[in-house]
Formats: sequence, structure tokens, C-alpha cells
Amino acid sequence: MKVIQELHQYEDGLRPPAPSSAHIWEDGTWVLTEENAAEQLRQEAERLCATVDTAADSARRTLAGDPLRALEYQQAAQEAQAFKDQGYPKKLVPLSVSAWVVKGRTARQAADQILAKAAEFEANLLALRELRLKAKAQIRAHMAKGKADLASQAVDDVLATIRALRLRA
Repeated sequence: MKVIQELHQYEDGLRPPAPSSAHIWEDGTWVLTEENAAEQLRQEAERLCATVDTAADSARRTLAGDPLRALEYQQAAQEAQAFKDQGYPKKLVPLSVSAWVVKGRTARQAADQILAKAAEFEANLLALRELRLKAKAQIRAHMAKGKADLASQAVDDVLATIRALRLRA
């Protein structure tokens, strides 16, 4: 007795399963259409790009933390910059700067540290944005050439870089 595997019953008889969703049943065989193949590549590119976006969004939340705290830090940086621009006047130390005047730190040192932290934070966010956009461009370029393996490798590479950026923060 022979066992027939991987055949499916359809209204017009038995046929093997489609090799991919880009194939259509035509004249008794599965045929890959260029239009369907291109659409499948486009969908896969978008799926890979969404993976990158999700990882970048998660890293951004790790870097920025609570949105209200991020606003608080932004306000402190603006006040520290204004204080610096005025020449660090001892009688006009902003509250956000004076809160950092601890453990022998001067108002000037506090303002400079606030500005250094703000610059580091901004640099990390910009680096994350650059990584995300560059990876998505690579993914789309590779998929447009039908090189899904290179697109997947680009995703793996950027995910590793994003993980490293999160660990540094």
C-alpha cells in the first residue's frame, strides 16, 4: 500500500501544497508570479523593518526612562545652559542646578554635569535613530534585490548593536 503525503483535497482534486504564498495554481501546477513574489518580498521587508523599529523603541524607552522624568531632565538642561550662557552668576542659580550642588560640587560643576549628561543622552538617541534608519534602508535594498539572507543578517547585526547601546546606557 502506498501512502500519499502532502497532497490536499481541493474542489478540483488533489494537489500538492503551495511552495509559498507567492505561488498560484495554474494549469495543474504551482506557478510563481513576479507580482506575487515582489509583494511577498515587500511584506517580508516590512516585517523585518518592524522588528528593527520594535527593538529601537524598546531601547529608546530604556534610554529615556519615564517620559515625565525625561521632560524634567530636559528642563534642567535648558536651565543649566541658560545659567552657563549668563556666565554662571552665583546669585541666579536655577533651582534645577542648585539641586545638583551636593557633595562639594559647585553650581558651575553641577550645571556642566547636567549639560554633559544631556549631551550624552542626546547622542545616544541620535545614534539609535541612525542605526534604525540605516538598517531599514539596508533591509529594503537587500529585499529589492531578492537577497533575503542579507536582509536578515542586517537585522541581526542592528539588533546586536542596539543591545550593546542599551547596555552602555
